[in-house]
Amino acid sequence: MSLSYLHVHHLWLRAGFGGTPSQIQSRMQLSREALVEELMENSRQFSGLKTVKDPVRGKQVGNIALLFMILRSTEQMNQLNLEWLRKMSTTKAQLREKMTFFWHNHFATSTPLAWLMQLQNNKLRMHALGNFKTLLHEIARDPAMIIYLNNQQNKKEQPNENFAREVLELFTLGRDTLYTEQDIKEAARAFTGWQVNRKGQFEIVAEEHDDGEKTFLGKTGNWDGTDIIDIILEHKEVADFIAGKLYREMVNVEPHPLHIAELSHVFYSSGWNIGATLEYMFLQDWFYAAENIGAHIASPVELLVRYHKLISLTTKSEREMLRLQKYLGQVLMFPPNVAGWPGGRAWIDASSLTIRQQMPWSILKDGHIEVELRPGNEDDPLGNDQRRSEKNAAVKSDWNTLVQFFSATPQDQLTTAIASALLTVQPAGEVWKLVEPFIEKSTKDRQIITTCAAVMSLPEFQLH
Repeated sequence: MSLSYLHVHHLWLRAGFGGTPSQIQSRMQLSREALVEELMENSRQFSGLKTVKDPVRGKQVGNIALLFMILRSTEQMNQLNLEWLRKMSTTKAQLREKMTFFWHNHFATSTPLAWLMQLQNNKLRMHALGNFKTLLHEIARDPAMIIYLNNQQNKKEQPNENFAREVLELFTLGRDTLYTEQDIKEAARAFTGWQVNRKGQFEIVAEEHDDGEKTFLGKTGNWDGTDIIDIILEHKEVADFIAGKLYREMVNVEPHPLHIAELSHVFYSSGWNIGATLEYMFLQDWFYAAENIGAHIASPVELLVRYHKLISLTTKSEREMLRLQKYLGQVLMFPPNVAGWPGGRAWIDASSLTIRQQMPWSILKDGHIEVELRPGNEDDPLGNDQRRSEKNAAVKSDWNTLVQFFSATPQDQLTTAIASALLTVQPAGEVWKLVEPFIEKSTKDRQIITTCAAVMSLPEFQLH
């Protein structure tokens, strides 16, 4: 059975970053199975980020060279951020990029070395739809992660528990579940000596590794980090934890125990196959249930990518796009902490909702969005050096795609047609009395553009 426009729109927003009305409309004749297969097929092929050239080329890096790498990395991180944003906006591999974005938040990392962040991002992309067990082992050996969670300082004589704790609390089992503080200590011992060398590569430093007997989650042996991960993955509770997180991201922030249990069973019984789990999810009736449509508040990055897809939104300078990300509260490659961005209702407060609602009018009015930056991460790309003169982001947009799509719609039906095409949740009827004065009817094109802007300014546009 084919899907309605609303159902295709919902799927594309959750499994990717949305699309234009014409793209969505053209998929309405496809069956659910064919549409999901198209998403999966388009994401089989992909390319990684290529902004940063290998500064090491297999050679040992001295202190001075390392210092210069760090100094160059500030601008390189900015370029890396923007390349990824462009890829999200333009690639056919929408599901793979959406899941790379998901894993970037799950394995939240930020380091002052752009090359290592690019390597990690491409690693997440490679395994985004693959095997979670493989991905977890790769992340445990990832240089950016090792540096970020201080495993470089995790040594036999003085274990550092940061990485071991987060593997259990944030990456696999969740807080306060199967493990104890003693399990964390034993896991930390197993990861001792797992370091990054001066070539930027993972290595195990034998003299720093504790190869003694350890008892972890009830099993005793001379465990190393690989063993710890394998022991963790013996427990189905990992599948429950990851399935719950996938459900909250892709379906609804309010958990549904039975549906999460279904996903967990598929995830675990498939041998940790991420793609198979997502495919199962997208084929279920409950994924398209009314209570799950429009139940997701778009993150700032999702919102910016959607604006790019709909009206080709760009900024006139790269620095302005970074300021716009920070202004909205989410800068790629710079999560607030190891727990990542909290998401959900945390994206919206009185101030941020006003900012989001004013954006379409600001774009139309004079091509400038006011960006009075709020305090952010101490290591974000703009830091605290915003100049007094940098209070606006100059933007460019192209509304022609929307104008062409709605050109044949009768003028007295435009408001309803545009709302149905751009929103997944329709506003109450009295809302239109508030936005009607902002709609210009001097020409058909102007009526389409200002009606689209009016719809984008509604709170419902923030809901996916």
